[in-house]
Amino acid sequence: MPTFFEFTVNDELKLQSWNPALAELGRRDGQELLGLDYYALLPRICQDRHDALALVLERGVPLDFPDYRFPCFAGGVRGDVHIEPVPFPGGGAGARVSIALQGCCEAVGSLRQSRHLADLGKTASMLSHGVRNPLNAIKGAVVYLKNRYGNDATLLEFTGIMEEEIDRLDRFIGSFLSASAVSFGRERHQVNALLRKLEQFVALQAQAADVTLRLDLTESLPEVDINVFQVEHAILNILNNAIHALPRGGGICVTSRCEACSARRCVVVSVQDDGPGISGSEGDFRQPRLASAVAEGRGFGLFLVREIMQQHGGFLEIRGGRDRGTTARLLFPVHGSDA
Repeated sequence: MPTFFEFTVNDELKLQSWNPALAELGRRDGQELLGLDYYALLPRICQDRHDALALVLERGVPLDFPDYRFPCFAGGVRGDVHIEPVPFPGGGAGARVSIALQGCCEAVGSLRQSRHLADLGKTASMLSHGVRNPLNAIKGAVVYLKNRYGNDATLLEFTGIMEEEIDRLDRFIGSFLSASAVSFGRERHQVNALLRKLEQFVALQAQAADVTLRLDLTESLPEVDINVFQVEHAILNILNNAIHALPRGGGICVTSRCEACSARRCVVVSVQDDGPGISGSEGDFRQPRLASAVAEGRGFGLFLVREIMQQHGGFLEIRGGRDRGTTARLLFPVHGSDA
């Protein structure tokens, strides 16, 4: 699919206006592009060693360059270029440039991805710092409730779970902030035990949303090597997405199975809901939606789940469509003699 760039320059070849595609290429706030030399973002467009935009401004005659070759780090990329003179309000000459780029330079694509992930890392670091203070306040409130109402067995059970998870989250944040390349330990674990624990976590939330949650677990599954905190986070993301997407009276079924996958055995955790389903764009979890996450407080969920699964050598599959419900499948490879 072609990429379209459009912009105008003044008689000094400095940017005056631009379309969103060029702003994304520069990854700057709009006003920062104003007055920037156009060739600071794109290679110069030349004719016979002369800047083509300068020629259009000098002669007042449009120029067209079909199948123009733009150099890039990975060789080159081609596109159709049209340059025309335009008058500016209040006098003065300018030029409008339209580029229909066929494909994208691989190096530029890689740089965009790296820049996007760097932004994501900065956001995650700020989030980690910001979480710690309210986390300590929550822990203090849990300890108070535990001491104040210590004769309530149900309350003691839930406050114990909360204390354990708060401590685990605090250790996770500490590791994240103290390491440049974070590696988390794994241990052999029974997926069914983790799913029963998570059922307790979301039971009250599901009840408040009038959503039924059912487990259908295959017993005697082989153990898998996982980081418990990360996998809990991944499955909770899926469950929370399902609860939020369902209307009142909806249902979620969580299953565990052992299946053959990629020439080996996998333990498969499936979360299926009977909700409205998802569209193709909503199901695209290959890139973190940084803009929507900042604006709306969401957007990282499925991307983070996929990253966690990849770190474990596994896979995330999303199945479903509009009005057909959604099924999320997490596939964990079985290692050792059980494989």
